[in-house]
Amino acid sequence: MVDNNDFKSEVSDSRFYMWRTLFSVAHADNVVTDEEIAFMAHILEDIDFSDEQTTILKDDITHPKNVEDMFRGMTDQNDRKEFFSFARDLVWVDGDFGTQEQNVMVKLLQSHFEDIDFDELVGSVALEFEEDMPRVDDGSVSQRKQSSPINAFFRRILGKK
Repeated sequence: MVDNNDFKSEVSDSRFYMWRTLFSVAHADNVVTDEEIAFMAHILEDIDFSDEQTTILKDDITHPKNVEDMFRGMTDQNDRKEFFSFARDLVWVDGDFGTQEQNVMVKLLQSHFEDIDFDELVGSVALEFEEDMPRVDDGSVSQRKQSSPINAFFRRILGKK
């Protein structure tokens, strides 16, 4: 017989900190509403957290943690991206996106942008464009300029070949 727990997916540390950061945001305005508590309880029901993670998150609901410290625990950029989507839902769940919540979200966005490696991001975009372009190498400078990733990008947007 197979135990269903054998297939239970583990919540990574980065993803766990995504949820902890989200729970910290609920405390940003120093008022945790019934709607915010219901939102967090729903997360606890739907995500397969370990027993230890669940205990920590339950504590996070009642005892505020430093939101910036929690945010720094998120190391995966995809987790950060999803965090902002969930945070938007959380801050509006009670119908009031207050000044304190707005300030916290601005600080977190600034922190997120400071951590982005734009050189790596631009390089990965350039590689995506290069994969789509046919290779022609006659050695001429004009040919290389025409086949640059940036030129390919603009040709796509402008509908030119």
